[in-house]
Amino acid sequence: MVALAGLFLLPAPLWAGDYLNSAHGSNSYGVKRSGMTGYARGNCAHCHEMHASIAGSEPLPPGGPSPYTLFATNFNSGTSLPGSYDVADNFCFYCHSVGASVQPVTNEDYSETFGGASGGVQAIREAFNQTSYHDLADIQTFMTTGDGAAMAPWYSADSNPCNACHNPHLAKRNYEDFLTPLSSAISKPRDHFALWGESETMASDSYEPPYSTYGGNREPDGISPVADSAKTPDYVGFCTDCHNVSNTSIPSTTLGTLREIDWLSIGGEKHGGGARDGTPPNLDARAPYATAIANGNFVLSCLDCHEPHGSPNIMLLRRRVNGSALNATITSINAMGALCRQCHKDDAAAVGGSADQWRYVHHDSSDAPYPGPPVSCSRCHNITYGTPIQGGKPRIYCGLCHFHGSDDSWMNVVDSGLTTYRKTF
Repeated sequence: MVALAGLFLLPAPLWAGDYLNSAHGSNSYGVKRSGMTGYARGNCAHCHEMHASIAGSEPLPPGGPSPYTLFATNFNSGTSLPGSYDVADNFCFYCHSVGASVQPVTNEDYSETFGGASGGVQAIREAFNQTSYHDLADIQTFMTTGDGAAMAPWYSADSNPCNACHNPHLAKRNYEDFLTPLSSAISKPRDHFALWGESETMASDSYEPPYSTYGGNREPDGISPVADSAKTPDYVGFCTDCHNVSNTSIPSTTLGTLREIDWLSIGGEKHGGGARDGTPPNLDARAPYATAIANGNFVLSCLDCHEPHGSPNIMLLRRRVNGSALNATITSINAMGALCRQCHKDDAAAVGGSADQWRYVHHDSSDAPYPGPPVSCSRCHNITYGTPIQGGKPRIYCGLCHFHGSDDSWMNVVDSGLTTYRKTF
């Protein structure tokens, strides 16, 4: 009997299965708490404390066990202010933080991992402590009430908000192989117990990947100038599991209730399944989209423009898009031109005019939406919808007209006849 008890106390090897194929369960780079001795890398005990002690003492950090027998509290729902997440606020941050005491793990942002950027944050906690981020308290609220609770009954009040998108027992390192970067780290909220993206790729959506290096190779591997949408997980299908036209109660502490997104339908958004403007469409696009537009309709991925965790720009906007860094930090919708010019030509790129000015694409190009009379300039360029710039001329900003769910309806307030010329893209 004594021998049997001793057998149960010994750290046993993990059984083969999905967990051993995960990033946390790998015996070469999986979990290994610095305060633990005698347990193999990837062993469950590095995260779960059945008795909160080993050989008569508790390994660091002290405290616990918490729900799910975790060695620390899963999530502190009282912390949500920008830049305020501490390691102890989220169980995942004990490892996914710069200089974490348990097991520091490096995680660059999407712009750096797949987009060719450099100099960004190096861990998940630091990503959440930027200007904009997926607010973890908001996720907790959504997943335990209303639409979120209905779509994910597996989620409980003791769950970690990170689990809404990641199953820690299945998630893999999706940057491990740049030739085929499809080792999925994500699971849909509606399908938490399966990975999403290894077989579900953007190829099914006629996806056109952006450049990783401008004028050169494509995301996500950065080694080929030829579009290969099958190398990118279906992020549209993943993100719209929550951000769709059905879930109308997604809270945002900083933005209010988020806009509905109809990405893939024919009548939906024009960066998605919606038809492009113009006959034939032009949009004064930069490469590689100028050629892609001529070849027919295509969609973009959510992560072509957005970071999944956090960003130094508003609205989780990436700091590098389509092969080059943004020329400014985006702090308001009035500065959205810094994003738009990554794929569309501003006046400087189109006709050698002023940078971040958009007269040509709106008024003078071959498929300009407002080509001139009988449209009156003042119907748009007035003090209500623009801000005076040089010469007292009011300017309309990109974010005023172009946003998720934008259409022609708001212009009816200005002049009902103007909708004939109104286009969004």
